[in-house]
Amino acid sequence: MQTLSSLNAGQMVVIDQIDASNQKKIKLLGLGINTGASISILRNRRGDMVIAMGNARISLGKTLASLIKVREL
Repeated sequence: MQTLSSLNAGQMVVIDQIDASNQKKIKLLGLGINTGASISILRNRRGDMVIAMGNARISLGKTLASLIKVREL
């Protein structure tokens, strides 16, 4: 299973698992990021990344993105 931080721009994935503390999971839920969500990678600079969920654009740091396990569509 891949982590979100390891993907390249243009890939579309589904979130399978979030390996984070409850506090970080709550933060991600507030951004609309949860298991089962389909996202596309807009930019990955290997430090920070920008993802798209529907019409929303979300910027994540490498540490947080490395806790999110995904699978390709």
